[in-house]
Amino acid sequence: MTKSRIQMKARGEGPMWAAAAVCLLAAAVAPLFGDSLTATMVPCGGAVSIIGGIAWLRSNQAS
Repeated sequence: MTKSRIQMKARGEGPMWAAAAVCLLAAAVAPLFGDSLTATMVPCGGAVSIIGGIAWLRSNQAS
């Protein structure tokens, strides 16, 4: 039997996706308040970091 290509969710993945969504929302709303580019890029960096953490958890779970 072949292994399924769909990866299982890692433990605690749901709140991590929610946190990444909040970071992206903060980055999208920051320009509306006239904030600088840094105020937009920092939440984007946080979201990328969280998504990288999810990928890392999934890869550790698979092995």
